[in-house]
Amino acid sequence: MAAPLSVEVEFGGGAELLFDGIKKHQVTLPGQEEPWDIRNLLVWIKKNLLKERPELFIQGDSVRPGILVLINDADWELLATRWTPETLPVAHSAGDKKREGVG
Repeated sequence: MAAPLSVEVEFGGGAELLFDGIKKHQVTLPGQEEPWDIRNLLVWIKKNLLKERPELFIQGDSVRPGILVLINDADWELLATRWTPETLPVAHSAGDKKREGVG
């Protein structure tokens, strides 16, 4: 089983309003058999962070069209989609914290 994974999830551009108006969330994703990927992360965010109107954030098993997802300031579609604590990219800003930005 993979170890728990600590990430910072950040919402902006109005998306934070769906999350009690809180832009930054420091979260620890639980350990699981498979490495974390965007699909697993979105399910976890919907279940644990999203407070209202999920239809404005999630469509099917992804984010709604028009929502930009960034991982360390890079478009998520250009990056590998599975992470473990060893493979999660390290941020180049915010004190070199591991970071996951959504918004």
